[in-house]
Amino acid sequence: MPSDIDFRELLINLDDEMSIEERKRFVFLLGDDIPRRKRDEPLVDIFTILIDRGRISRMNCNYLVEILTRMKLTALAYQVARFETKNSPSISLPPELENSQPISNADISSAATDDNRRTNAPTLEEFWNDINASDAMIISDYEQNTPIDTKPVIVKPESPIIPLSLEDIDLKVFENDSWSDEFLQKINVNIHPYEYQRELVQSAIQAGNTIICLRTGGGKTFVAALLLKYYSIKKMTLSNENGTKFLAFFIVPRRAMLKQQLEKLKQIGNLRIIACDENNDVTRYINNYDVLVCTPQKFLNGLKAKTILLSDIDLLCFDECHDTVVRNQYVGIMQYLMCQKIAHIPPVSSSPIIIGLTAVIGLHRSSSSQITHHLAVLCATFNCFTITTVMKKENEIELEQYVSRTSEDEIICINKQKAFDSLRLSIESELKNLILQLFLNKDTNPLRIFPEKDFDMNGYEQNLEILKQSEQKNQHFSSVILINYILAIYRHLRALTDLTPELVLSDLKDYFEMIYKSREHPIDIDTLIYEKCQNLFKKKLTEIEESGQVLSNPKLDKLVELLKKHAEKSNNRALALVERTFYAKKICEFLQNHSELKPCWLVSQSGVDSKKSNKKEDSILNDFRTGVYNVMISTDVVQAGLDIPECSLVLRYDFVPDSIGTVQARVRARTVGCAYYLITTKDSQNYMKELDNRQCEQDLKEVLETWKGISSDLFKEQVMKKQTSLITEWNESLTKTLITETTMLKNIELIGDVLCRACGYLLGKLSQVRQHGQSYFISDHDFYNRIEEKVSSEPQEYLKTLVTGKALCGSKNCRTELGCIQVLKDYQKISPIYPLKCESIKIKLIEKETGKEQIILKKKWKKMPFTIPLLEIPCTQNNDDIFYDAFDILPSD
Repeated sequence: MPSDIDFRELLINLDDEMSIEERKRFVFLLGDDIPRRKRDEPLVDIFTILIDRGRISRMNCNYLVEILTRMKLTALAYQVARFETKNSPSISLPPELENSQPISNADISSAATDDNRRTNAPTLEEFWNDINASDAMIISDYEQNTPIDTKPVIVKPESPIIPLSLEDIDLKVFENDSWSDEFLQKINVNIHPYEYQRELVQSAIQAGNTIICLRTGGGKTFVAALLLKYYSIKKMTLSNENGTKFLAFFIVPRRAMLKQQLEKLKQIGNLRIIACDENNDVTRYINNYDVLVCTPQKFLNGLKAKTILLSDIDLLCFDECHDTVVRNQYVGIMQYLMCQKIAHIPPVSSSPIIIGLTAVIGLHRSSSSQITHHLAVLCATFNCFTITTVMKKENEIELEQYVSRTSEDEIICINKQKAFDSLRLSIESELKNLILQLFLNKDTNPLRIFPEKDFDMNGYEQNLEILKQSEQKNQHFSSVILINYILAIYRHLRALTDLTPELVLSDLKDYFEMIYKSREHPIDIDTLIYEKCQNLFKKKLTEIEESGQVLSNPKLDKLVELLKKHAEKSNNRALALVERTFYAKKICEFLQNHSELKPCWLVSQSGVDSKKSNKKEDSILNDFRTGVYNVMISTDVVQAGLDIPECSLVLRYDFVPDSIGTVQARVRARTVGCAYYLITTKDSQNYMKELDNRQCEQDLKEVLETWKGISSDLFKEQVMKKQTSLITEWNESLTKTLITETTMLKNIELIGDVLCRACGYLLGKLSQVRQHGQSYFISDHDFYNRIEEKVSSEPQEYLKTLVTGKALCGSKNCRTELGCIQVLKDYQKISPIYPLKCESIKIKLIEKETGKEQIILKKKWKKMPFTIPLLEIPCTQNNDDIFYDAFDILPSD
């Protein structure tokens, strides 16, 4: 709790922040609280008088906040109000607001809601661990809100596999010799590899486990495909048993890359290959396919469930093995291979071959010893002792000639325009003021919650998310509504530097209207915030319209200029990469005003405002390839999975990801005379980040040159030493985790409730939650009566399910989307079910012995600290009591 000295320091800061004129007005508003003879004294003396008279204190700053608010010094009033909150006891909701809280079905709750004290706010580390501990860290899934059996990526029937004549294939030629056309025909490879690719394949075969380093565009996936073919032929040739089967997994870090890598691997022929998306179980394909392409978490889930055994696998290939974002998942897989002393890890009788693929090591300006250490750690992690790269000089020359280079590769820095910047700063100021006023106003913020960080500090948005999670745990619906509005304003405010004020404000206005009108009976605070925001948005939009000024963003103007020039050739295609879904949609709308451009937009399905289905995404991609559209605006996550040979221009719109994304984006431009541009401003972080990222390709060369100069025996010694250290560290960590999980599972009995995360509305008993495939839902007759169904006019049909609409929160004050309505075609009697999105619910877990309540918020169901029972489906389907059938409409409905 802040001390009296902190309070006096705050007052000194106020004195420093106020101008001479503002100080005069401040004293004037104080009126008779300050004796006339003292009104010309310094402001610190004025504060002393207010303290002595009891008008302000460390515990009560209301008077000071009121004066500053009347002076329209919102930022200063906000500082004081936030300080006061730190000193004040927690505030309970007024009775009229408590009555409007939508936990109206509490009579069937297991226990009464706890008091309103904010004592369980998560720490920063806890929050981000929870957010990032998803089933696929960078794999943005849409989890329970999708069917459990979406169509696999291969939707057409597989062509029959033509068997190879194994007795005619000489493996020694594969391993050591040059490959003639006759040999390639024997192994049914229709694409003639380059010599540098043959060198990599043969070097990798000699090495066994290895990491293949090859720059982006060099054909790493094709090299991996050749290795898959080699090891499959070798197993079939050497095996004397009938029914011998080859099994390999090709693991990609991003779900968006599944289809791209699948198509590349299929070019090699003779192997049955399938991609397993996030909604299918890997094990359903193991017996019928040779190579499975999947995400690391999908594979790791199979290892944990023991439905996949490493002893049954011949080869594991890790794509982008350097990727630090999924490194935890890659490490998790390798622990099952290398930590054999842990009780729950099955023994591995025969280890698979490990192949790592990478184009970016990520060692910028590192010394030789740092490079050696980093490579040793990488090799130790993947249980290999060597790096495979192009060593022969003639093959290095061939590689340089083969990898396509953009004819134009430029960072375009846009100069600031005074008129636009003046308008932008004005609107930014008003939106910032709006946020501060919403926090300051006791009618919109009755619980007096404030984020710890200041508005202009890094991490402010993250801080708001932490505050929101705390209020969700405490079931403070009014505060959750407030923070949701503020988050939307803040995110749009940041977009003013990239879009036009009109685009940003109109989208905010439309978005707020959609959200507000989705609630049948909004609570008073909701209405108050909505009206206050809409009044400002409409006012600013009217001012812009009446001013007659057409002030476009200079960055947008440059984007249009480049795209128009590029569109002069009728067969050209351009890809514009943006940071957010919102940007993709709005820029697409903006470009539609230019007749020369035929834009479309494509983003990941996981985007909060993306409604495109896989079928629609495939249709858009096909139309882009065939020229129906000549411009595609896409998010960066999606571009990693795009392979469009027709693309001749790639534009990054003031957005620079990591070095991997930069390199990958540049090679998306494939045609002759292609170009790559980054549109940004010279003083931006993106400018400096792009310069660093462009250094990565050169860094890879330097890393590999350093590697070539290291003694193989010395390097192997370093790897073995590091591997011993890693295994010891992993064993200790796994042992602790196992003890913790075992203790938790023993002690946890599923007593408690499932609640709407936003408003706390009771959805059902925790003991009634069941799992079926990838779906988690409440198996209860009465669940249908606790939600609102929003039936879709166009149901989405899948192999075994039918998605007929959305399930919304049953509270008329809330109506948050909880999940979907799903009909199981094979189990009509127990349909529909209502799979719940984990991020839309919270669990109130009650300890059996003490009755102590714990609110649990997770992003993924699999991260819950307990096991959800599987749905038991009876052999006969005559039992009508399992679920309430939503098609049997009650008379009252």
